[in-house]
Parts: sequence; C-alpha cells; structure tokens
Amino acid sequence: MKKKKKTLLGLDRVPTLEELRAYFKENDFSAATYIDFDYDKLDSESVEALEYIKGLMDEKWEPLSREMGLKSDSSYYGKDNPLITMYDNMENLVAGGVMKLPTEKPERAAEILAPFLQDPDVVQHADDFLNNAVKTAMQVMNYEELAQAVQENAAYEDFNHDKFNNYRSKDFDRKWNHTRSKIKTVSLNEMGDSVNDEGESAPLQVTDKSVNVEDEVISNLTGDNFWDNISEDDRMLLRMRMSGKTQQEIADALGYKTHSAVTKRLQKLKEIFENSNQ
Repeated sequence: MKKKKKTLLGLDRVPTLEELRAYFKENDFSAATYIDFDYDKLDSESVEALEYIKGLMDEKWEPLSREMGLKSDSSYYGKDNPLITMYDNMENLVAGGVMKLPTEKPERAAEILAPFLQDPDVVQHADDFLNNAVKTAMQVMNYEELAQAVQENAAYEDFNHDKFNNYRSKDFDRKWNHTRSKIKTVSLNEMGDSVNDEGESAPLQVTDKSVNVEDEVISNLTGDNFWDNISEDDRMLLRMRMSGKTQQEIADALGYKTHSAVTKRLQKLKEIFENSNQ
C-alpha cells in the first residue's frame, strides 16, 4: 500500500517554523514547478499575469535577501549562484501556483482571500501578508545559512561578470587570479580627508603588475592588524575608494542607501585605524 504523503494543510493552526522546515527537509520544493514556463507556449495574458506576480514577489525578496545575507543587489550575481537559483525557482513556483490556485483549488483560494474582501485597509494588509509569506519561505529554506555558506565558498559562476563595474566579481577575480597592481602609497587619514558629501574624489590607483594589491594596501595603507580585523565589505569599500570611485558609486555597488552612509563608514574606519595604532 502506497504511503500517503504528509501534509500540513490539515492543521487547525498555523504551523511553526520548525514544522515547516521539517516538512521542507522531507519534501524539498525549491526546484518544483506548477506550469511549463516556456513563454512561447503561453498566451499574452498568461505571460503578463506571471510577470506581474513575479514583480510583486521580487519587491519583497530583494530587500529581504539583503537582510538575510546577500551582500549586494542580485544583479551583481550570476544565475548559477545558489541564492539566485533558489530565488528564480521559487519565483516560478509561486507565480505558477498563484495562476493555478483559483481554477484547481477554488476553495483554498477563497479561504485565503476571505479576510481581505471586507478589509478597509486591504492594500496595506495584503502587502504585509505578501511580505510575511516571502520571508517565511526564505526562513523555511534556511536562506541566511545558505547565504553565509555561499559567501564563504564563492565560485566564479556565482557572479555576474558581464555587469559593468561589478566590484563583487572583480574582487573575486582578483583573488582567484592573483591579480597584481601597484597602489600609490596613501594613508587612511589622507583618504578620509579627501572624502566629501558630494561624492567627488581624485583617482588614487596606478596600474602596475609588479606588486600584489593586498600586500601593498596592508603595508602602506593600513597595517596587518587593521586589515585582518575589518570585514570583507569594509576591505572592498577601501579598495574601491583607492581606485578613485566616488561615495555614490561605492554606495550603488555595495548597497549603501546613500553616499553619506559611505562617508560615515570611511570616517569610522579611520577612527578604527587610529585606535589600532595607539
């Protein structure tokens, strides 16, 4: 006799995160699909509906992914990055499920929609519902743990190498290929002094294949202890600043909300450096 698959739909309460994770472990749905996503076989109305649903999900997934460990905007990463693959698969699964739900499970669709029909604040509550649903899905799939593992074990295909000024991929390439370049000797104080709120700066890097960039930075700019004790994001920020990038360019590449936030972080790094040498 074929064993009936376990389901959580019969519960008379909301399942806990632990229960959802246990179910996911036994029934990995991250690569599942509801419909054939060959757009050439779909009518224009279906394509438009799918893209609309995906857009709604993307509005929630993108900022949540940053909160849970994705270091930059998803456009900086390649399609083969496990985090991006997870998102693409889940986006297709959810969009396909939403498309099929009203026709294949009308009772379930009505049950989900019922609380919103007479709600005077339906837009806000529906938005909260979507945010919670996406966040829960990411938590069920242990997104934070996966993000940490991907970051610690990065591979070439994890990055979008075709994106212009992709400093995530450039930094990986530099480490992977042991790129060497000559850095003009400059102190962290000088770097801080050249910072302004308009995001303007003069280029500080001169290409030369004779010296290792990280060794040069460590010896002439920061010192071993300082460089080893700041985060990878801070090291990347300093590398970009040394290459002459403005605060706004750094903010766009590394995900800071404003160029002023970059200015403040540079000032903080200057203070950390000064304290480390006392």
